[in-house]
Amino acid sequence: MRLCGFVLAAGLGTRLRPLFPDLPKPLVPLGGRPAIAWSMDLLVRAGVSRIIVNVHHKREMMREALPPLVPPGVELFFSEEERLLGTGGGIAKARELYQDFDWLLIANADILTFLSLAPFLGRAIREDSLAHLILSPHGPETERGRIGRRQGGSLWLPASGEGGRPSDVKAGIFLGLHVVRPQIFEGVDPSEAPSVIDIYRRRLVEGGRVRASFTRSFWVDLGTEDGYRRAVRSLEDREGRVRRGEG
Repeated sequence: MRLCGFVLAAGLGTRLRPLFPDLPKPLVPLGGRPAIAWSMDLLVRAGVSRIIVNVHHKREMMREALPPLVPPGVELFFSEEERLLGTGGGIAKARELYQDFDWLLIANADILTFLSLAPFLGRAIREDSLAHLILSPHGPETERGRIGRRQGGSLWLPASGEGGRPSDVKAGIFLGLHVVRPQIFEGVDPSEAPSVIDIYRRRLVEGGRVRASFTRSFWVDLGTEDGYRRAVRSLEDREGRVRRGEG
């Protein structure tokens, strides 16, 4: 089984710019390494043999900084975006780089978590899913209600103008981690700059198996100043526990 990783790293990172005006968000320091290294590690631990990174803002810096972060045996490819294409458009644009793989494991560049993707990949395989998204019951309240999991395991996304939430839906926060079949992006026009959530909504309407699971693992969104500071503290606490023999 061939696994390919994809790190979404093309955003402008405007919310972190007051702290790091000269760095693209994926390269801000976190635990002595670029923040994107944590997402790349997550994919490597899952067994990917190739990692694709889409780049836009200060992409020359990204091209220079990322190759040393990839271990031997894992290929690194860049997908450049002259203009931002949205999360779904950016993934669809790079289709030629992953279309021959069995599964595409996708991670945001601005997430810190220590969970394993292997159980979620296994579930996606067993359920013959087109996509499997990882949700958390914890996260910013401003994001709650935008996504959820139906009682049977299907992903729930509110339709346009839909008010309220069905009684069989557990609301969650999307971690920006998903396991997908490459064919889910067939027929997607990158120039329309769709979000990946819009693509999943379209597949659900078509009757596709788009599923979701919850995790209670630690995670933090690095995309805000508060989130970044929380991530720094979490790594310092984790290092302290390891040094004391508690980790």
